[in-house]
Amino acid sequence: MPSPPRRNSVAKRDVSVAVVIPTYNEETIIGRTIRNLHSFLPPEVPIIVADGHSKDFTRLIAEKLGAKVILEKGRTVGSGRNEGAAAAGGVDIVWFVDADTFPTQEFYEKMTHLFSSDKRIVGVGCHIMPEDIGLLRKIFFYGLNMIVFFTVKLGRPNIAGSCVAYRKAAFDEIGGFDTETHSAEDMDLTQRISKLGRVLFLYHAIVPTSDRRVHKLGVAGLMQDWTRATIMYLRGQKTTAYYAPR
Repeated sequence: MPSPPRRNSVAKRDVSVAVVIPTYNEETIIGRTIRNLHSFLPPEVPIIVADGHSKDFTRLIAEKLGAKVILEKGRTVGSGRNEGAAAAGGVDIVWFVDADTFPTQEFYEKMTHLFSSDKRIVGVGCHIMPEDIGLLRKIFFYGLNMIVFFTVKLGRPNIAGSCVAYRKAAFDEIGGFDTETHSAEDMDLTQRISKLGRVLFLYHAIVPTSDRRVHKLGVAGLMQDWTRATIMYLRGQKTTAYYAPR
C-alpha cells in the first residue's frame, strides 16, 4: 500500500535519515505516533516499525499508514532497535522513537542541522516530557532532564531511547544496543558511542511522550524502576524484565 502524502514542510538536509520505532501491542497509540511523524518529515525519510510479534493490530495499523514493518527476531527492545537500524540500510542517521513518543519538527530540524554541520557528532538527544501531568510532576521531570543534560556535559551521557538519533556509522561500529538486557540499554549505548565522538542533548527541544507510565506507576514507581535498572547497569548485571508498563 502506498504511503500517505506528507507535507514537505522542512528543508532537505545533506544527511539521510531513517526513523526506527520498536513496538509491542501498541495499537492504541502507534497511529498517532506515525501520523505525527508524517506531518513534518520529508517523503524520502522511511519509518521502520520493528515489531516484537504483537498480538493486536499494531502491524496492520503501521502498514496502512505507510511504515515499513519488520518482525524482530530478538526478545528485547535493544534487539528491535538494532534490527530496525539494519533494515534502514546505508542511511547517515538512524533516529529511534518510542511508540508512545511524539517528536517535534523543531527537534528534527535541529538534529539534522547538527549532524550536517559537524562530522564529530555521533548522537543527539532531547528533553522528554510526559503529557497531561500536574505542575509538581512537571517540575520533577524538568529536574530529571537537567540531570541528563549534566551527564552529557560531564562526558558520561545518559540519554533515554525515547527520542534519540545516532550517526549510523558510529552506531554500527559499536555494535548497536545491548540485546541481552531488558532496560538501561540506552544508557549503555550512549556511553559507549560517546567514545567515538560528541553526544549532544538539546534541553530546550521538548518532545512530548505519553503519560501512561506516570499514571500507572506514579513517580515513586518510576523512580524505583529506573534506580533498579541503573544500579544493575553500574554493577554490570543484565536486567531480565522490563518493569515499567508498555
